[in-house]
Amino acid sequence: MAGTEKQKQSLYFPDETLREIMKEAVRLDRSLSWTVQQAWRVAREQVRNFPSADRRRDAAPELVVSPMREPQASGQGGVDLDRRRPSAQVREFLRGKFDRELTG
Repeated sequence: MAGTEKQKQSLYFPDETLREIMKEAVRLDRSLSWTVQQAWRVAREQVRNFPSADRRRDAAPELVVSPMREPQASGQGGVDLDRRRPSAQVREFLRGKFDRELTG
């Protein structure tokens, strides 16, 4: 799968479901991630046929994920960089949790 972007995502399954997925992953000698991805590929069309909770919509909207852009400095039509700094309370909470010292 060269060229495929990867994202880390936590998924939560009931214990019994996770045990079944793990059992199949061992049987297939594959990772849990690979096993769940293949299951999704097989079941995708069936899931799309499930009725929507919002009956007014015929189909689920496409999810569009756009990459984050670097903020522009003030005066260039972007956000003020000072507004992006964490508050003193957040800095205190994070202090010592990372290798580098937070400044502010």
